[in-house]
Amino acid sequence: MTSTRTATLSLWITLTCLVGCGMLVMKNRVQSLEQELAQINRNIQDDVKSIHVLNAEWSHLNSPARLRKLASKHISLNPVQAEQIINYSALPFDYEADDSSRRLAAQRNINSKAEQNRLKKMVRARH
Repeated sequence: MTSTRTATLSLWITLTCLVGCGMLVMKNRVQSLEQELAQINRNIQDDVKSIHVLNAEWSHLNSPARLRKLASKHISLNPVQAEQIINYSALPFDYEADDSSRRLAAQRNINSKAEQNRLKKMVRARH
């Protein structure tokens, strides 16, 4: 009977020690996971702040007034004039090189439009 009691007692003591060690390991693991989660949350907050700053900078860089000023400073673009617009059919295409009559007609069309525009400018200049 004493040996059974001793075996039972040693079994319970061993089981208690194993459960205690398991709890200690689990506690340490939970603490490390909590620290990792806190670090990830801090990183997320830092990224959100960075995104807000980048959005503000993007809004500033894309403001129409600023872009207009930079475009006028660095690019010498003028508004599109009516003389610059031609009909699509008047454009000569390379694949139609063997069709010389169509190409000549397109060239005449472009020349006549240019001549009409020159005449209009001369008339406006006289007025």
